[in-house]
Amino acid sequence: MKESLQNIGDLIAEPSSAFVRLRSDPKSGIAFLVFYLIAVFVGWAVLPYTEALTTAQLVKKGLQPEQIEAAGNIGQIFKSIGIFIGPIFTILAFIISSAFLKLAARFLVKNETLKFRHIYAAVIHISLIDYLIRLVNAALLLVFRNVEEVKSAADLKMIPGLHLLLGGGTNPKLAMLLSYINPLSLWIIAITAIAISVLADVEKTRARVAAVILWVIGILPEVISAT
Repeated sequence: MKESLQNIGDLIAEPSSAFVRLRSDPKSGIAFLVFYLIAVFVGWAVLPYTEALTTAQLVKKGLQPEQIEAAGNIGQIFKSIGIFIGPIFTILAFIISSAFLKLAARFLVKNETLKFRHIYAAVIHISLIDYLIRLVNAALLLVFRNVEEVKSAADLKMIPGLHLLLGGGTNPKLAMLLSYINPLSLWIIAITAIAISVLADVEKTRARVAAVILWVIGILPEVISAT
């Protein structure tokens, strides 16, 4: 347990050391527990904003006030439950993405020591960084944005990015894409590159290119679904 906690701390202080230890002992149980707690807290903190976004989307679809109220009451139940259950189901996404990465590694990386459990542990630890960024965003959201101001998914993005400088016009997908171009995105890309370099034992430039590709793939679902 001490080593698992040290890995989590080193993700911020010395990420290469964390992934070196994960290469020899790919434990991820404690990391997933921390991930779960952060995910629940972030979901709870931004719930009023996600409800406002849902209402704004229903208004755009032309629903009547009584229909919106009925949908909101039903949605409230599922959202409240989802805060606690959603992060658990996220483990399925971790498993699936790790399996695809393992398959890709078989063809792209000549490293027989790289196993599924290494990739899975790395995915969970990198997701910790992602949710720390979401935690920062949630804090900024609570301080600087009123619930009534939320009209699109990009309105939930408060970390300074290109969407705040350039805007997205009337295109919510473009605004969402621009919101991800921010300093903290460079942090998660850098952590991913270090993980690839250490665990797959590949040259740093190749690891950085792979990290950027994985980052783009990771944000695509949210960009495509933005309304």
